[in-house]
Amino acid sequence: MPVSSMDNVPKGKLANLHKMPGIKTVSGDYMEITRTQYNAIKLVMEGKQGKTRTSQELKHSNAWLDNRIRAIDENKYYITEE
Repeated sequence: MPVSSMDNVPKGKLANLHKMPGIKTVSGDYMEITRTQYNAIKLVMEGKQGKTRTSQELKHSNAWLDNRIRAIDENKYYITEE
């Protein structure tokens, strides 16, 4: 008979649950980022678009953008619905 708990789920798969859309119960050091924001931030990270232009397009400050860049670098983010 299969076990119905999550005890046997590999830790790597369990750790990825925080990145799934709709899951809100994550620790405070994770950033919530929409798909649109993520795509714009990745352009900055790849050097394809400037930080100031991206901040203006997303209607946020450079400090806000820097925090999301750090979260993506550290893999401490999750994608949410628009």
